[in-house]
Amino acid sequence: MNTKILLSALQEVEKRAERVSEDDVLATYVNVESLTAALGAKDNGIVFGRRGTGKTHALKYIAQTEREKGNRVVYIDMEQDVGSTEGRYADPHLSISERATRLVVDVLSIVHTQLLEAAFAGEIKVQIDALDRMLDHFQEVLVAQETEQEGTRTDRSAQGSKTDAGVGWPPGGMPSLKLGAGSTRETAREDGVRTRQTGVIRHRIHFGGVTQSMRQAVEADDAKRFWLLIDEWSGIPIDLQPYLAEMLRRLFFGIPKVSVRIAAIPHRSEWRIAGERGDYIGAEVGAELFPLLDLDEFVVFPARSREEQAQRSLSFFRALLFRHISTAVIGMGEDPPESEADLIGSLFTQVTSLQEVIRAAEGVPRDALSIVGRAGLRAGGSKVAVAHVREAASQLYTTTKAAQLNGMPVARALLDRILSDVIAGRKARAFLIKQDQTQDGLIQQLVDDRILHIIKRGWSGKDNPGERYDVLQIDYGCYVHLLGTNAAPQSLLGGDDDDEFSAVVGDVEVPDEDYRAIRRAILDLPTMLGDIAASTDTDASTAD
Repeated sequence: MNTKILLSALQEVEKRAERVSEDDVLATYVNVESLTAALGAKDNGIVFGRRGTGKTHALKYIAQTEREKGNRVVYIDMEQDVGSTEGRYADPHLSISERATRLVVDVLSIVHTQLLEAAFAGEIKVQIDALDRMLDHFQEVLVAQETEQEGTRTDRSAQGSKTDAGVGWPPGGMPSLKLGAGSTRETAREDGVRTRQTGVIRHRIHFGGVTQSMRQAVEADDAKRFWLLIDEWSGIPIDLQPYLAEMLRRLFFGIPKVSVRIAAIPHRSEWRIAGERGDYIGAEVGAELFPLLDLDEFVVFPARSREEQAQRSLSFFRALLFRHISTAVIGMGEDPPESEADLIGSLFTQVTSLQEVIRAAEGVPRDALSIVGRAGLRAGGSKVAVAHVREAASQLYTTTKAAQLNGMPVARALLDRILSDVIAGRKARAFLIKQDQTQDGLIQQLVDDRILHIIKRGWSGKDNPGERYDVLQIDYGCYVHLLGTNAAPQSLLGGDDDDEFSAVVGDVEVPDEDYRAIRRAILDLPTMLGDIAASTDTDASTAD
């Protein structure tokens, strides 16, 4: 295969799945059996994953394959189809009741529009006027705030009387008698209603006749399955997410032929609001809505040994590049590479260059495509070498990931401390942290921005099995400039690389001395945050 054609095709590869045409969705999808089986499960469920892990591509794959089977699919991109979620639904001048009502009605309107189009096309055996009546019922949808009301009434009245008498005899005139009488009366009543809010303010969603009309429309469809796919769930303001989940639960979860699929970022999602008496608004994850797949865990390629993981990740990314680049080459009017081996041999100087791409991507497909594209530009018409990959990865980190911390000085300070402790101090590229501390907002920010990567959840050592840790790996871009120097990380946690991987990722028993080495890799997050806070206070005092 001509290398220059492949390098040109790299610049044509779409990095974001929402920009991939429907015709290319299947062509570029890497069909992994376990992944595909989870996506196609009938349960109502969630596909979790950070940005770039393939959530949108997964949902579009479901949409395309299910349509080909003759099933009904309603696909909603919450950022593209519903409009600017930050503008319409995050207005601080509007009450949560009004914002939530707008959101629920807007999503229902999209479902209604797609059902109406199918009815006009003769694909659904439902009367058009029945769908029109559903539209009328949308006016009944209301997110209402429950409060206590207190009535007040005030009555007041006043009454009085007055009598005057007098004799007048003006000079030169006749005497006169003057009498006067008067009375006053005033009556007033004031009525009012005063709202008194006590405890937690509760909301309830009233759907009116929408519930029945939606069920009738869905069941009138001859399709065996009705798929409702909701992408970019985490783009919805987090305080409104439970209300949309409540709508899904009450309108769709109870219809046997309906399968709901939601793509969401784990720590940017809220599924329910608990009430005071065990009631709630939203959906209960694990009972009504199931976490079917975590793409962050999938792309780590869990394995018992370093060799097994390397083989699985190499197989996946070879297929990923082959499918995306072949699709781009065909779009250019050229003949695609004959096989994965043909592509890899024509694009890279050696297999270690591809392995460096996989290492740099940290398991994130979008980052892998971006790094290869940038490396191709640096190759200048030649095959891509390891040096090109490292330069591309460094640029990607500097211009995208690191730049996101510019407005977050505390997060940047924490990252600097982690790099100093882990990379400079132990020449390692990963660390352990207590599982509850992984929920810290700053740690989650670094994970969401793909600067830290969770490669193992809930690890525990045999000496203290009750204590659980997560294993976090530092992004390749943080230390790529150190590679080839004495300061470069030498292993996963600072000891024997293979043994450490087997112990914390593969759950393989290792000697006691290796466990002691792993224990030294535990990060003391509270102390770090305390030091950062003290340093910030000192800097502020000095400035004053």
